[in-house]
Amino acid sequence: MIKIDLTNKVLNESWLKMWGFWNKKLLQHMYGDDVNVVANLNEENTESLQFSIKGEYEDVKSYAMALKAESDYLRAYIDNGKEAPETQKAKEEANAASKVFVEKTGLPWPFKD
Repeated sequence: MIKIDLTNKVLNESWLKMWGFWNKKLLQHMYGDDVNVVANLNEENTESLQFSIKGEYEDVKSYAMALKAESDYLRAYIDNGKEAPETQKAKEEANAASKVFVEKTGLPWPFKD
């Protein structure tokens, strides 16, 4: 089970590695076989993903909004290509949502273009 705890805002290398893993795993389950996994982090290959996200309401909400916006951007990129207006708009929305997440939590957003 993946446990995301946004209440512990202590950043160290181990936490940052897990943070990237969690986000990658959640996006993989959103997209299934459409996601090209570049790095093998020795994760388990399971059919169902169990996860728990806890923290202050606004922190969890901003995380969900940012992850959804990132997902929408990836879908637009796959469907339309990087330069399409739909993709550019989705990227702007993902950037705005991730900025809100960073401002609310003080945690880094793991995806950069």
